[in-house]
Amino acid sequence: MLVLLNNQKGNIAIALALAIVGLMSAITMTLLAYMDTVSTRYDCDKLQQLNLLRSESTRALAIAENMETLNDGIYLPAKSVTITCSHARNTFTMRTRILKSEQGINEGIYHFNEFRVLSLVTQKGGSGSSYSINGLPSPVKSFSETKIRRSTLSGYHYLTDIDRSLNNTNSYFWGPDVVYGRVHSNTDIWIKQMGGGNNNGWPTFYGPVYTAGQIQSFSGTPPVQMVFRAGYWEHVTPIEYNLTANEIRAHGRVIGPSTYDPNRILFVKVNGPVYSTMIGNVIQMGYDSTDVWTQYPPPNGEYLYHNLYPHYDTLWTNGSSGSILNNSAIVYSKMWLQGRFQGAQTWCSVDTLYLTDDCYLAHTPLGSDPDGTTFGSTYNHTDLLGIVSEKSIIVKYGHKDPDSGDRLKPNCGGSNNGIWIYAALCALGDGNGDFHKDGAFTFEYQHPHPSAPAVRLGTNTHVWDKIDLHRRRYPQTDASPWPGNIDYPYYNPLWPEGFPYKERGAIHLRGAVAQKRRGYVHRGLSDPEYPNPGSTWNIPLDLCGGSSNEGYTDPILGITWMAVNAPNASGGGIGYYKDYRYDYRFDLYSPPDFPEIYLRGGKSVYDTGEWYFRKPPLNQTILD
Repeated sequence: MLVLLNNQKGNIAIALALAIVGLMSAITMTLLAYMDTVSTRYDCDKLQQLNLLRSESTRALAIAENMETLNDGIYLPAKSVTITCSHARNTFTMRTRILKSEQGINEGIYHFNEFRVLSLVTQKGGSGSSYSINGLPSPVKSFSETKIRRSTLSGYHYLTDIDRSLNNTNSYFWGPDVVYGRVHSNTDIWIKQMGGGNNNGWPTFYGPVYTAGQIQSFSGTPPVQMVFRAGYWEHVTPIEYNLTANEIRAHGRVIGPSTYDPNRILFVKVNGPVYSTMIGNVIQMGYDSTDVWTQYPPPNGEYLYHNLYPHYDTLWTNGSSGSILNNSAIVYSKMWLQGRFQGAQTWCSVDTLYLTDDCYLAHTPLGSDPDGTTFGSTYNHTDLLGIVSEKSIIVKYGHKDPDSGDRLKPNCGGSNNGIWIYAALCALGDGNGDFHKDGAFTFEYQHPHPSAPAVRLGTNTHVWDKIDLHRRRYPQTDASPWPGNIDYPYYNPLWPEGFPYKERGAIHLRGAVAQKRRGYVHRGLSDPEYPNPGSTWNIPLDLCGGSSNEGYTDPILGITWMAVNAPNASGGGIGYYKDYRYDYRFDLYSPPDFPEIYLRGGKSVYDTGEWYFRKPPLNQTILD
């Protein structure tokens, strides 16, 4: 080495070698810097396009919320944005298309309120020092698909506009209440520690709880984490509670007469996609009269006076039949409904809707859960049911069969019977200031009392009927009020009945409830918050005689009449126990045309579903 260094030619060779090494190093560092600059530029462009795709989803959501219909889909106007920084200037172009989703989950449930948002972001070119190296625009293109769903009232396990009773008294969630899905109220939500259950007497909420008011406790400070397992939120934005089923009125199929008649009943029985109907016209057939005696039935007794009152009867005729699948139906009268439902269906009455028997799904065995969340249950991919009333939804106590005239009470039985309802329920009615008339999910005949049924005396073939009407003034007067321990005529839909039912089993609900005001489904023999003073009979005001625990011994027949529990039903009150489970399918899918959610001020609510990237289309003018 020393020899090489002492040689002049060797020094020149070393210098040249060092120069070459330095040049190669400079070129290498330049290439690395170039690659780093390009990579950084592409990464920045990708990040920028990601943010722009998000903004396009937000833009599409805002437009969807303010459009009446998106059935055919639309292209949003193309939008260009120029981004400038110290070393670069780039122009991004955005195109977005909104399409109605044609299919729900797997092979079955049709989702009527789901939309696809397709967004494409491209670049026209760039300028600035970071783009001057090769003079080429960034090749980055981004294409995404977002699904948005318009929220409906079926997405809440329990939703009330006014969480107070039909008598405007406090309503409580208590020990037996177990609520699995979301809860919302536009007023305060009251809870109390009472009634048993599995949470030390407190209610249990497994889903989030929202109130536009506050959580109120009747029983002191509650164990919040044990009661509200998913948390609660107070003073949230109220949900606008619409008074009419707008979507069903706009798109639903009219079943039965197309004009409204408050004195008409449409009895609908469904078997799969097929329905049949009977039309019942409630007609005044003139006037009935009864002679009132001091003792009745004869032979003894003195004549007192003469009752005269209107006689109403229901004349039944066969109605239309047909099929309904993936559609809604609207009835312009009172409605009785029961059956086995297949596919996606929504049934709506503009008047009161009565559930005369079970309403269940074709592909879910009675007793199992359609969302597959409990052991032994399987997911139902095809059937979804909505039941809507523009007044109230009422579990019927009993009815007379239109064909045979038999007195039927299919909704009364033990804890495993009662009534099964696989549906999202919605009662929209507004009482216009009369809280007794607000829409609610409730039950019929809440204050049962005995009445004397028709009898034969001895070997006499004559049937003595309407016995109570032959004993006292009807209609009642202030001077001659009806006694509080005997059923007022025709309050019981099966009047007269010597042993009417108090406890009637359970309401087995696999679905959701939305109602204007909280309806009763179980009542005590007396209501301390709404007592019945003086055993008064004023049925529209829920003043219905004395306690249902009072019987009376008939002075002539020697029989003690009284209200009793239905066979195999137990308890010390009146009505139904709750067996409610949320159908988690309603988190994603709603029955056809089910009432939508609007926030206070009229803005509709959308839930954003999955968002994912797709390969950009070859034809960038047609997004699909």
